[in-house]
Amino acid sequence: MFEYISTPQQLNDLMTRLDNAEWVTLDTEFIREKTYFPRLCLIQIGSTDTLACIDPLAITDLRPFLTWLQDPKRLKVLHAAWQDMEIFHHLGQGELPSPLFDTQIAAAVLGMGDQMGYARLVEGVLGITLDKSQSRTDWSRRPLSKAQLEYAIDDVRHLRDVYLALREQLQQLGRMKWLDKPFQKLADANTYNIDPQTCWERIRGLQVLKPHQLAVLRELAAWREQRALQKDLPRRWLLSDEILLDMARMQPDSAEGLRHIRGLSDEQIERGAAEWLGCIARGKAVPKSEWPNLPRRRKLDENMSVVADLLTAVLNQIANENGISAQMIATRQQLEKMLEEGRTTLSDDWRGALVNDAFTALLSGKAQVSVQQQRVVIAA
Repeated sequence: MFEYISTPQQLNDLMTRLDNAEWVTLDTEFIREKTYFPRLCLIQIGSTDTLACIDPLAITDLRPFLTWLQDPKRLKVLHAAWQDMEIFHHLGQGELPSPLFDTQIAAAVLGMGDQMGYARLVEGVLGITLDKSQSRTDWSRRPLSKAQLEYAIDDVRHLRDVYLALREQLQQLGRMKWLDKPFQKLADANTYNIDPQTCWERIRGLQVLKPHQLAVLRELAAWREQRALQKDLPRRWLLSDEILLDMARMQPDSAEGLRHIRGLSDEQIERGAAEWLGCIARGKAVPKSEWPNLPRRRKLDENMSVVADLLTAVLNQIANENGISAQMIATRQQLEKMLEEGRTTLSDDWRGALVNDAFTALLSGKAQVSVQQQRVVIAA
């Protein structure tokens, strides 16, 4: 059984009853097809003895609930929390729920698989197969059916037992501390802040452009991001990635020049030409010393390739000892990138906690590798 919360008084009563909970499970349902920011349509919350669906379309002022969520005295448990936290970051104007526990990250640390979906995790941990028939629901429509609400509440109902099972395994293996940094990052507002000046880096196909063209792309992508934010529209509704790339490559200097770009209508050109041409002009005026550059991977020489082989062997041994797939800790490409950059550590998260000491000792010459009883052994 669960409650459907659709009035401020019901929400206040729920928060009062949950106020002494040590932890709560949390999930959201949203739509994003026609907006820049996700439109929150449902909040699911659970504790040891309570389950509730909160209707944010009926309760227009969620500020008391957001403040309650931000109270650090209770842990918030989510699965694949990034998108949920993005929503709370937007609604809370930068304030976020904390502390957090993400069962997807916890499952990875326990060697269950990287980026594991919720349904697969529930089946693997609890032996329960979830109903997926409502996965294409339009959560903004009202009323929601009983089947839709049951589907939604399952996301926090079973999360309770999954959390308890994963927590127990983590404690038994002494891995709870491994999660501190990734969970802190999830609760850090800077994780979700948007810098329009870096949005060009995520445009597909930019590798074909030269540095002076990337300078133009940077201006155009920043314009698109700012307009999408202001108008709360999907980026692609303003200009597609393909059109941005063509503008940066061709660099037209007139409305007539814009007409040679495939996919732009006369109406769009009439409406946006002045701003686009301004972006192109600013990009062309950027000094060569300030042109953006894409990092180019260099092939390791023979000596460094052998070092990468050695690190791979050590990585495989550490992964085996901890019951985790080596690919979940680091790929060969990531090891090579570490060496290219002159680093002796992999990362500052749980993956680094596993291998950083061994890598640093080896690369600084303070340790050696041997094979003992068919095992790779690192000795100082």
